Amino acid sequence: MIHDNIKAELNNILATARAIDYQEITLYLLNERELKQILDLEQRVRADNIEKGVEKKNHFYDYAKIINPKYPAFKYTLSMKHKKKEIFDPVKVRKALPAEFEIWKNKSRAELEREIKDPQNAITDSQAKILRKQLEKDIELAKHNIEKVLDNFENYDVVISTFEQYTYYPALYYVMELPNGKSKPSDTHLRKDVPNLLWFHDERPFSELRANDRMSRIIQTFDRYCDTIYIKEKRKIT
Repeated sequence: MIHDNIKAELNNILATARAIDYQEITLYLLNERELKQILDLEQRVRADNIEKGVEKKNHFYDYAKIINPKYPAFKYTLSMKHKKKEIFDPVKVRKALPAEFEIWKNKSRAELEREIKDPQNAITDSQAKILRKQLEKDIELAKHNIEKVLDNFENYDVVISTFEQYTYYPALYYVMELPNGKSKPSDTHLRKDVPNLLWFHDERPFSELRANDRMSRIIQTFDRYCDTIYIKEKRKIT
């Protein structure tokens, strides 16, 4: 019940925040008030998990990616970057193996269903049945091998890596304003499955902004039309 309530409240907060769609991700630019409301939600989720004995590094993981809860960003850039996962530590590998198998299993089933439903492939019902049956055999074989390794882990060298996949993911470069007047650059990969939340605050004079910074300000404060047109009504002088 708390999951549905938190999700509904989060959606309500984000309904008025500035949303930026980029390569299948959504980045929200939050003001300080919106950030505080979301951090209150995060605290409620954290308290509920602790009460239930649930241990998590990121209690808000299922709801959103909170990028910079401590300091506001005054500039940012979106781009595509190569992302790879490599785990060599045997303790971490052993712990991650079951989850990696589940990710592969679910991904394989979803990809097969997309192929079957794609009209360009012209896969018949009988062919689809054969393909599903073969995949389930592959899944059972992989499950058997993973369980064999876990039962005798000391007899194997195991590494988890996405090196050969060489996948590109949306990434965010941003610069935060620190209390001492200095700035701190940082970067992070963005998630496709949940909203990405950036606390953004920029009061620099428009004339002092570089081209990329200027567009960041425009995206935050203008309305977007027809994909490439940004409009904001001028304040009337009285």
